[in-house]
Amino acid sequence: MANLFSRSSRALPYLTGAAVLGAAGTAYYASKRPLLLDSSSNAPTKTLNFPSSMLFSKQLTVTNTEQINHDTKRITFQLPGGDREISGVPAGAAVLTQHTPTNAWFPVLRPYTPISDPDQRGVLQLLVKQYPNGRASTHMHSLLPGDTLSIRGPIPGYTWTTPKEPRSVLLVAGGAGITPIYSLAKGILSTSTDETRIQLLWGVNGTRDIVLRKELEELEQRYPGRLQVTYCVSGPEAKPEAPSLGDERKWRKGYIDAGVLKEAIARCEARQWGDEKGTKVFLCGPPAMEKAIGGRGGVLAELGVTGKQVHKF
Repeated sequence: MANLFSRSSRALPYLTGAAVLGAAGTAYYASKRPLLLDSSSNAPTKTLNFPSSMLFSKQLTVTNTEQINHDTKRITFQLPGGDREISGVPAGAAVLTQHTPTNAWFPVLRPYTPISDPDQRGVLQLLVKQYPNGRASTHMHSLLPGDTLSIRGPIPGYTWTTPKEPRSVLLVAGGAGITPIYSLAKGILSTSTDETRIQLLWGVNGTRDIVLRKELEELEQRYPGRLQVTYCVSGPEAKPEAPSLGDERKWRKGYIDAGVLKEAIARCEARQWGDEKGTKVFLCGPPAMEKAIGGRGGVLAELGVTGKQVHKF
């Protein structure tokens, strides 16, 4: 669930293609969908497979909605085949949600990264922040158990390869851009043969915006020494006169700046930094943040991290 504009612009080719081909695909899919044997002994099938499920949307049913904070909901969907299916969305990848507003000619499509495990049977979960006048997020916040939503995807993204030797990477998120960062971190940590260590920086306006705090703390406890999360709080709680947020190794007042990045990079450099493709930093956040940190002349460039060493979701 990255920022609306940055994620949507990078997903534009898939948004356009999905809208154009959707109508034709529905009729074909209805007649050609393969039958699945209803047996618990069968390996689960993937609900979403690129490119077929980009062309032919899937209808997912809402089973639960949970208000996480003032503007964010966790929405749980049941996959069409129930426990016989898994989502099939790789770690860090996104899906396209689709709905057509009343009296509208064209559907609204937006990319969201699931926070559920790719191999979790029967379930797909999205963390959705409601934006002012956001057509997709407002619609999704209106969904109730029993309602359905069209999903396409997954959108091809970064493919993580398990390193042959221990390495480290730096993950940087801003606000709602935490979802692909969280998904990637969880995918790396849960792979038994992967010894990668992760430094994760998450910039938020206030502590109430740390919508995945419990999940990240559980990952830190489950994989000691492999994940270190630092929260950078830039809102009113960051004022000098405001109470301390806690241990400075975990809580920082202010934005993710050169000082915070330097410290995280130094920890990464304690072992081989970067994956086998040479990517050292994974970044997702609002456009202004991505430009300031990962753009041409941004903070990372000033620190010597440039080009393909930085991946933006």
